[in-house]
Amino acid sequence: MINSRYVKLIQIIITIFLITNIISFSTYGFKLNQIEKELPPPLDVEMILEKTIFRRMSVREFTNETVSDEEISTILWAAFGIREDNKHTISKINNTHSAVIYVINEEAAYRYNPLNHSLIIYKEGDFRGNLVRTQYDAPYQIGLCWDNEKVDPNQGGVELGQIGQNIQFMANALNLGTVVTGEMPPAIHGLGLPENEEGLILMPLGHPKTEYDFIDRPMWKSSLPSIKESTNTLMYVLRNLNETNNLNGELTEQEISQIIWSSYGFSNYIDKSEQEPVHLKRHRTIPSAHGYYPFEVYVITKEGVFRYYPNILIDIISKYLSILNAPVDFFGLPIISFLSQVKSGDFRSDLADITSYSDLEDAPLIIIPVLNLENAKELAIESAMRFWFYEAGASAHNIMLESTALSLSSKIIYPIPYDSINDLLGLNVNYIPSIVIAIGK
Repeated sequence: MINSRYVKLIQIIITIFLITNIISFSTYGFKLNQIEKELPPPLDVEMILEKTIFRRMSVREFTNETVSDEEISTILWAAFGIREDNKHTISKINNTHSAVIYVINEEAAYRYNPLNHSLIIYKEGDFRGNLVRTQYDAPYQIGLCWDNEKVDPNQGGVELGQIGQNIQFMANALNLGTVVTGEMPPAIHGLGLPENEEGLILMPLGHPKTEYDFIDRPMWKSSLPSIKESTNTLMYVLRNLNETNNLNGELTEQEISQIIWSSYGFSNYIDKSEQEPVHLKRHRTIPSAHGYYPFEVYVITKEGVFRYYPNILIDIISKYLSILNAPVDFFGLPIISFLSQVKSGDFRSDLADITSYSDLEDAPLIIIPVLNLENAKELAIESAMRFWFYEAGASAHNIMLESTALSLSSKIIYPIPYDSINDLLGLNVNYIPSIVIAIGK
């Protein structure tokens, strides 16, 4: 007969095996009897953060070249992985994470398990041909969903906006490409996702058909200091994303310029690749649905309330000369950016009272992306708000990344009372303040 102690030992070993190889954690919606595919460790990518932001662009045509397991591992870890401090690579919104990531290739549809850094086989088969709302063929499709039992559509959009930025930046740093498209599901027929999951974004991933080709030509004309590269890599920043409630101190003009630029600015680089079907020359720090870029960025310091103009030349051309349909740069124009004062005086205490977030009183820099519904065009409807909150989340995440690269701290505050903040900024009902980001030492 086998000694009872050996029986117990065998039971423990089997239990550990089941936990680590078959059973995933209910926190992320995984169920019993789902097989995990272990991912290799992420690659140590050495591209400086600002360079990845300069290079951010939408890629719509891909080769058939395979994306390696190491590359997909690195991108998924950047997207929503777990750091050494047991936090994710993005910030919690309203103290909650709700994201669910699907990874689809020729073999199967998987769910990403950030706890084990693995892929759970959700359904075998190639579902890429069932993507009815994207025209971009690629070796991988990454679907971003949110759990409607945890958050509302707008909060889900904010969280996925952070994840989408990490995917774009890391893909670019690996010389892969992607583009933000909506929507998933119901874009995929036959996959049968749970009722509590809502799809928002589908991102094809692969090797660009046309190689990246940039030249550094900022042509910066501004009262703000020109943008410089820090010494910190994208990977370092993701591993050390610095979020805190204690925001105070003084920021330099260079720090203020870098952080505001990251939220909604134009790249220092001119794109010479002429990738099809859109030939933009100077890209922006975040993507926008149909290239509308309908947000206005407001800045609050102890001196007053300011509006940020990323490039007044683009505003003039798109709005007054009616040459462009959206504020994008097809020409590689000089960057003429500035802050225009809206109000003088210190309104940080007023904002602290409005948001019930007392630490805003001492924050040296506060940024509020505000949606201008008139600029949102046909997407200025309630059902499209989640896409605009995705854009707001992307902007907020850039601020957090850049703040960390500069050894500063930041905090995302959501939800916020729209009407009261509109009153503070002097705006009418055609504007929707989406989120507040505070920055400090």
